[in-house]
Amino acid sequence: MVTRKIDVLLGLVLLAACDGEGELTVRIYGEEYVEAGIPSDVFVDGWAVTFDSFLVSVGEVGVAEAGADPALAESRFQIFDLAVDSNGAGHAVAVGTVPAGVYAATQYVIGPSSDAVAGNASPDDVSRMTREGFSVYVAGTAMRDNEVKSFAWGFAARTHYQACESTAMVDTGAPGTVQLTIHADHLFLDDLFSETPSVRFDRIAEADTDDDGVIARAELAAFDIRPLENYQVGSTGVTDLWNFVEHLTSSLGHIDGEGHCESERES
Repeated sequence: MVTRKIDVLLGLVLLAACDGEGELTVRIYGEEYVEAGIPSDVFVDGWAVTFDSFLVSVGEVGVAEAGADPALAESRFQIFDLAVDSNGAGHAVAVGTVPAGVYAATQYVIGPSSDAVAGNASPDDVSRMTREGFSVYVAGTAMRDNEVKSFAWGFAARTHYQACESTAMVDTGAPGTVQLTIHADHLFLDDLFSETPSVRFDRIAEADTDDDGVIARAELAAFDIRPLENYQVGSTGVTDLWNFVEHLTSSLGHIDGEGHCESERES
């Protein structure tokens, strides 16, 4: 009898702990690799990359408890420049009051939108992204010894990240945070499907055939990757370096750092 009373009391305590409401925030962060650059020890060929701009258009965000409808949703698309220093905090995408609970299921889209608004991006950057139909735009510099290559690339792929294994816990007086994490080093992977690809820049640098120090889209598109030992593409039909890198943009999104999402390239 005493044991049963203890069990009942414990159950009531657990229910009370999950009762009430709290604040849930969704943030987007490009990690130190975007804000401070990708160091040379990440690349197998000794290059290092810094970003002047790393723009993403993110929307259709939904955060839910497992098996439930989203308790926090933000349908509009916002444009963020992840190269802007955030001191490791990232940038706020959405915030709201939700029932206390564990928010283990997140979804979001990185895709173009003609009516996207500024997250933290400048008016000029918003205009560029919406006018050109970009979902991702990156501009930066790669360096190795005395070699310097610059790039400015805009991509239009739309990718739906779903079933993201988020870890936010919300309780009364204890807010939770979901982080949409963007992995910049994935732009330079050398395989579309391997579980252990390398990060390399040599082939991209070689695409600068006029040797003017600027790696243009047309040069990447003219670079045939089919003879290469690396740069495997599966059944995608990709044959050139531009389309290879654009496919890689659909692997940028993660959750809460290294957390997993299912990704579906929709265009």
